[in-house]
Amino acid sequence: MDLWMNAIEMIEKLAASERVEQVFVRHAFRFWMGRNETLHDAPILKAAHKAYRDNGGSMNALITSLLTSDAFIYRKVER
Repeated sequence: MDLWMNAIEMIEKLAASERVEQVFVRHAFRFWMGRNETLHDAPILKAAHKAYRDNGGSMNALITSLLTSDAFIYRKVER
């Protein structure tokens, strides 16, 4: 039983971690943009994280923020 409680506590800590949210946003950025982030993408990542947080952890708000960003709209398609 002690092991189970430790697992639950770990999940709760991870769920409450701002750092975990930032990593989640970064991975969403990589998926939707099709590339890794650069230093120039910092404002877009911050805005996406803010949209995610301000909307109670809404994936919809996160994706909307990313897909309406200049990084997505003006991305270059590599062939």
